Amino acid sequence: MAGVLGDNRYGKSGIRLAVVSRDGDTHDVTDLDIDVRLEGDFAAAHRDGDNRAVLPTDTMRGTCYALARDGITGVAAFGRRLAARFLDAAPAARRATVTLTATPWQRVVVDGRPHPHAFTPAPGGRPVTTVSSQREGPTIVTGGVRDLRLLKTTGSAFSGFLRDEYTTLPETRDRILATTVVAAWGFTSLDVDHDRLAAAVPATCAARFATHDESESVQHTLHAMGTAVLDAHPEITWIRFTLPNEHHVLADLSPYGRDNPDVVFVATDRPFGVIEGTLVRDGAAGPATP
Repeated sequence: MAGVLGDNRYGKSGIRLAVVSRDGDTHDVTDLDIDVRLEGDFAAAHRDGDNRAVLPTDTMRGTCYALARDGITGVAAFGRRLAARFLDAAPAARRATVTLTATPWQRVVVDGRPHPHAFTPAPGGRPVTTVSSQREGPTIVTGGVRDLRLLKTTGSAFSGFLRDEYTTLPETRDRILATTVVAAWGFTSLDVDHDRLAAAVPATCAARFATHDESESVQHTLHAMGTAVLDAHPEITWIRFTLPNEHHVLADLSPYGRDNPDVVFVATDRPFGVIEGTLVRDGAAGPATP
């Protein structure tokens, strides 16, 4: 059977890296999970078992550690250094993509003062920065967030929806709305303050989620959150959301002889609805891929 190799890429996932910078007794931590992918002319490795063009994935891991030795002054800048290095090291590669997911830490407060070298996980999800560098073409940096958990106990409705013979869902004018946000966004240029926006954009999303008490659906809230981001951050050209609808079902307490006036809920993990959408600034290009 004859076949032609289609799109392909390879790399290393799950490169865990923590870098400590010290200014006297005051320390800072950058905690990253890095994924690397190379695309290019690697057909010989697939077709003939010829690995001469293949940069080992173990080398990718070592490169991340070695370049981190010089310190990380910004996650996006570090991603650009890595992507450029991989293109230099692998002549057959035409594109290097580096995705850096940060675990943010904040200082422990002791007697009302931030401790100089003790930390606790920070709220607001895990910032994601993706750098895609081409040998012939522009470098593209996108921001994002994952694991941004949001819940509100009122201010969300779902009614007036399409029905057919299999629809049993009751309408509601008041429900719990919970989701774990995954989002990505694009920038006007490479020169924006990526690290500031990595914290500011999720904060804007969370604030609009909280205040959108007129919500008629997850779709309605997604649109409100995206609009708020574009209004508040002129450096952002588009934002794409994936919002799972994490259902909270009113528990039936009648077998125990108790009523349940919207007090006890069963939080279900599956199945769950998934709502996706992208908001694009007027006149700007949206994301390159859906």
